[in-house]
Amino acid sequence: MTDRLIFHDLVGPVRPLTTEDDRWLQELAETTQPADFTLRMGRSLAADTPGPIVRRELHGWKAGRYIGELYRDGRILEIRPRLDFNTIAAWAGAALNLHVIPRSAQHVAAPTFIAELLAATWRAALVDAARHGPPGIRTRQLHVSEHTRGQLDVHKTLMLRAGRRPMLASTVRPKKIDNPVSRSIVLADRVLDRRIHRGDWRGNRVEELMPRLRAATGPRPVLPTWRELQTVRYTPITLPYKRVAELSWRIVRHQGLRSTATADRTDGVLIDVAELWELFLLHCAKKAFGAADVFHGTHLRDGHPLLRSTHTDKAFGRMYPDIVVGPVDRPRAIIDAKYKPLAEPRGVDREDLYQLNAYLSAQTQLPLPSGALGFVTFPGQANEPYAEQYGPWTTSKGHHVSFTRLPVTEIECAEHLRKLFASR
Repeated sequence: MTDRLIFHDLVGPVRPLTTEDDRWLQELAETTQPADFTLRMGRSLAADTPGPIVRRELHGWKAGRYIGELYRDGRILEIRPRLDFNTIAAWAGAALNLHVIPRSAQHVAAPTFIAELLAATWRAALVDAARHGPPGIRTRQLHVSEHTRGQLDVHKTLMLRAGRRPMLASTVRPKKIDNPVSRSIVLADRVLDRRIHRGDWRGNRVEELMPRLRAATGPRPVLPTWRELQTVRYTPITLPYKRVAELSWRIVRHQGLRSTATADRTDGVLIDVAELWELFLLHCAKKAFGAADVFHGTHLRDGHPLLRSTHTDKAFGRMYPDIVVGPVDRPRAIIDAKYKPLAEPRGVDREDLYQLNAYLSAQTQLPLPSGALGFVTFPGQANEPYAEQYGPWTTSKGHHVSFTRLPVTEIECAEHLRKLFASR
């Protein structure tokens, strides 16, 4: 029987750990990089600075900010959300327009939730890519005959003539649906269908598309190599299929969809909850202040450099806040999402404080923008932390700064943000 260690994110295990458990976690922590197993839900700044999957602290092991499962040496590490699965699903639904699991589901196992979230992400990406039809990828084919077809290949024609063959070499680039992209999609569909125990998970558009792809690829398509997938040449119309193909390839490789843990290497999939919180907070800010007036840090290009060379125009290091409200060059507010508790005795981490102060210090034109660190309101936090109780604070230059715990539901979070910056 596979040994399963269960944690909740940001806290410790649900049962006492044995010496063997401790040794296995130590090896896992030392040899496993989160980026190798994390499913990217969208463009986020949180994903660019991954944290540890598990870490040993003074009072024992704690999980990081990820949820999901990892498999290795007959053991499974399962990390469940500190909040409930429905809350995480609601964040994904609001931020990424995904329908993950039915709202009525109250108790969902981590493997089922991961499969549902993978399927929802895959389905949404495929529907978006298929707006102009199936993935018809042009492939180069050589044609040798007495007549040309397509473009004349001068080099190969000269080689034929040098060999005393009175033929012409030409190339055509027909669209083919049987290609590495389609094969990856068909195989991913099979894997997901085996893991999701309901027949309506695909949706109408995917149900319409899949028979055509299956007919093109045949009954037993072979998964392309990652290198083969990277050599596919996309047009502007077929470019959305690139994300679908790469996600499909990872799904077929059974990342996060295994049921055993017999391999001597680490396998599995993780979801970065800090990334989801950042994207959810961005969605709530757009709801509060208007989508046209809110900018995400991943779309900013003119970040302020941390350092400048004294004798050239070179810059070193740039700062991109998570969320900017108002014009980028003269923002009204700067918000940084923090998926961590705002509680005593730790309060605000020093690096988070310095980071927000650096963002604000780069803005010196009046009126000065306000800043905020947006923490999560976790259950059981009855007392109001010092940093929140005595805020807002001011910097030496006069910027207003708030450290606030935000609601985890969409409407309440947007209203909280609106009130937070209403007077400034």
